Amino acid sequence: MSPETQQLTSKALSLIEQSRYRMGTSRFVEAFIDQWAYLQTGLYPAKEEIPEELQTVAFELSHVLSTAMKRDPTSDVLGYVLSMSGFHKKGTNYFPTPPEIGRLLSLIVGSQSSADFYEPCCGSGVNAIHWMENLIENKGPEALAETSIYLEDIDPLMVKCCMLQLFHYFESRDATPKTLSIVGIDTLSRRTKNIAYFAEKTPASASTVAA
Repeated sequence: MSPETQQLTSKALSLIEQSRYRMGTSRFVEAFIDQWAYLQTGLYPAKEEIPEELQTVAFELSHVLSTAMKRDPTSDVLGYVLSMSGFHKKGTNYFPTPPEIGRLLSLIVGSQSSADFYEPCCGSGVNAIHWMENLIENKGPEALAETSIYLEDIDPLMVKCCMLQLFHYFESRDATPKTLSIVGIDTLSRRTKNIAYFAEKTPASASTVAA
């Protein structure tokens, strides 16, 4: 993570801290991600509305995080912020995959332009980002346009985080895959979590639809 990105994530954490005595930081983060994902896609309305007095905080937070993800697209900005803000689900702490592990996995998997990418526990999407970055570095942006990305996670909130982070990555690299699928599902039982994002590249644009 670059020094500039560290400053931006520190600012993001300071903004989140402002919610501590009104909502609690973890509750605010969840409501914020829900709202941001809905505003970006028009899909899956937020389960909880952010109080009016925290809306300006949420607005500024979205701009700070968006700037950080665009300027440092291979850093796990959302994963870092979630872990540092005390985020938890179902009584367990969330720990992001270190970016170094993502880079190592991308080298192990390789960068064949004909290959597709599948990950059953995608979290905030950093492993997929490093695989795509390795592909672009070795084969060029046009190689990504011929691949399909299939991602799954049991946590619907992680599905939304992954979508947000990948969309920022695509914008920063001015490249998109042929198809993108991010599905909320229990990988073992194959029981779905009633959330999925699909994007398919067309000659003119990429469209997003709900499952």
